[in-house]
Amino acid sequence: MSENSFNSEASSDDSIESSPIIMESEKEKETEKIKESNKMRKTPKSPEKITKKNLNLISSISDILNTILESNKKLKNLKEILKAQSKMNFSSNTIPNISIKDYLIRILTYSCVEKSTLILALILIDRVTKKSNFILTYYNIHRVLFTAVLISIKYNEDSYFDNNYYAQIAGVKAHELKILEYNFLEFCDFNVFVKNEIYEQYEKYLSDE
Repeated sequence: MSENSFNSEASSDDSIESSPIIMESEKEKETEKIKESNKMRKTPKSPEKITKKNLNLISSISDILNTILESNKKLKNLKEILKAQSKMNFSSNTIPNISIKDYLIRILTYSCVEKSTLILALILIDRVTKKSNFILTYYNIHRVLFTAVLISIKYNEDSYFDNNYYAQIAGVKAHELKILEYNFLEFCDFNVFVKNEIYEQYEKYLSDE
């Protein structure tokens, strides 16, 4: 809407004498709309059915991440790495009970992310580990994975929920999720752009898995 049309509409409204009862009724309706909207954002919606195609993608991503974790588990200086990374926001005190695959299924079930978003998340994780020498372990993979997916959602998709909603899916508090987002973006120098050819390489690799 142009500025002129906005001003014209406003001046038209000013010339109408509204009834206090009508105005109060409209306020109540608007309040109810806001409450309903907030309720939807704070409560995870009904689970969505995972398609076979998406399940195959989830399996490929989880297999890749599990392979990396098993390889890192054999590092000679793993104890030193775990001790150093224990101070970071991504590390949990204990290894989460949910598997990577089931965690990805949970994310996809409640957030309905696009295939390209999941692929972008994997690319970003790969970028972070290469740029910052950050080591993926069973203690940090869940938070790293969800943060990568969340950033990818906000970058790649047209609409998304607020952090209160996603925090419930992730199993962390909203303010913690905000910190994780910032830390992750720091690791990748606040650059989440991916060239088409890079994306296509990852997409092909995942489809071949």
